[in-house]
Amino acid sequence: MWLCAASSGFSDDVPPVVTTASGKVRGTVQYTNDLPDKPVYTFLGIPYAAPPVGDLRFRAPQPAAPWEGVRDATELGPYCPQDYAMLKGFPAHYHHATFDEDCLTLNIETPSLGNNAILPVLLWIHGGALLAGAGGMWPYASLAAHQDVVVVTINYRLGPLGFLSTGDENAPGNFGFLDQVQSMLWVKENIRNFGGDPDRITIFGESAGGASVCYHVVSPLSKGLFHRAISQSSVCQTLDVNPQPLERGVALAEDLGCETGDTASMVTCLRQASSDDLVASHRRLQMNLRLQGAELFPFPPVVDGTYLPGHPNDLLHKGVVNVAQYLLGANDHEYGFRIPLGTIPNFGQGMTEEEFLFRLEMLVSRLYPTSKKNDIVAALREEYQYNPDDSMAIQNQFTHVYGDQLLVAPTVFVAKKFADHGQVYLYDNRYVSSVASAGRPDWVGCDHTDELVILAGLAFLNPPAVSGDDHRPFSNEDKKTSLYMMAYWANFARTGNPSDGTGGPADSPTVPEWPQYTPDNPAYMKLDVTSSADIGLKTQKMKLWNDVIPKLVSSSVRDEL
Repeated sequence: MWLCAASSGFSDDVPPVVTTASGKVRGTVQYTNDLPDKPVYTFLGIPYAAPPVGDLRFRAPQPAAPWEGVRDATELGPYCPQDYAMLKGFPAHYHHATFDEDCLTLNIETPSLGNNAILPVLLWIHGGALLAGAGGMWPYASLAAHQDVVVVTINYRLGPLGFLSTGDENAPGNFGFLDQVQSMLWVKENIRNFGGDPDRITIFGESAGGASVCYHVVSPLSKGLFHRAISQSSVCQTLDVNPQPLERGVALAEDLGCETGDTASMVTCLRQASSDDLVASHRRLQMNLRLQGAELFPFPPVVDGTYLPGHPNDLLHKGVVNVAQYLLGANDHEYGFRIPLGTIPNFGQGMTEEEFLFRLEMLVSRLYPTSKKNDIVAALREEYQYNPDDSMAIQNQFTHVYGDQLLVAPTVFVAKKFADHGQVYLYDNRYVSSVASAGRPDWVGCDHTDELVILAGLAFLNPPAVSGDDHRPFSNEDKKTSLYMMAYWANFARTGNPSDGTGGPADSPTVPEWPQYTPDNPAYMKLDVTSSADIGLKTQKMKLWNDVIPKLVSSSVRDEL
């Protein structure tokens, strides 16, 4: 795949210049290959915050400094520091991968520069486990052109630079989330000059980006900065908070030779380390955690009392939410191939029953260190049955156990909680594009990240030729599905209802009706070439993860008391 698909070429039009609160920016004009008369004005690498370097490392972001003259906004800004090896797991080819702490930039693609166009705004938060990625990984010119929306993509701090916490004022944590908040503030203040409506901003994201969206839904610092939310393949509980973050910070500091007797001195020392050294130390910490059987994310979010005043579950339960409409869902084989291929030896060749049970018990021990561990394992074996003589069938059930636990069950949990306080639209995405399926086995369903090429409308852009890459052409079904999916997302951003095309472009497709989810009527949309509604997404499995197992854990705690 490719990082940023060039369009059919930049036009000979005069490069557009727009005024922002910090200064003027000069962009470019591009076109999709099916709408040659519809320009998309593109601005890349605009600073939305001051460089978070020196004394600003491990602190909340500060506003961008103004500049004189016209700033060139024709190239993506640097990626935030990260382990380059992590990028190889992304379904994109990276033509642009320089790394620098001065990385807090955003990109804008818009079909209009009229300040009275007041088009809906979609602000994309990229995935990557809060460890990797960048806003410019996916071009959204197709979404902008086909649906008359403004699309903004952002960078934010990652790994220890974005989420290390000492649990006190010296490094409160959640800096990457605060970067996202700062980008929303920038968009709220400036987007009208790019044709956008500051009162119709929808944040959307996938994987860690979807989890970020969920955290913004409950954070008091994000209130009023966006108006609707879309979480794809992840919610808060997928990247749950770390109740004891100092331990991880100390481990990183000790690895870098810093004194850890008091947090102020420790953070001062960490501010003096190079970003390369921090990334390398973070990699070593990840490997140590893997050897210990712990999760692979050393620095998840924290309850810091400011950005996050309590656990997301409690905030959702109390109805502390910032939006009235929330669209969320998952793909139907989230742990099907991409994630386990990089973490499980010989994955794809089947699995013995012994290995399945070993991995199941390891998962349960990590998630639920209670006396009811054996009961939980038994309940999971009963629900996820398989032919013990069929190694591929065993492996398939393994992938669904892990995918349901990590992504699907948390998504349904949040949908049910949020539905008590607002409107929910839930989906199960089943469509696999010809590009996503290239080079992988037929038994893989709609895997993690598979929707990205479809939602971005890459079928209507011309990717650059890359030596050695398999550029299987997009099919007509890919293009049709892409047009429908872009319409759903844009309709939701425009009206709060993914089926309601009111105010959209005249040539937008009429999409099948997407019913609202409620606890009494748990409707969801099966997204596919021809989408259709259904009731009860994996009902029994969701009941097991979200009801039966928590009750077993709770009863274990009572027994121990």
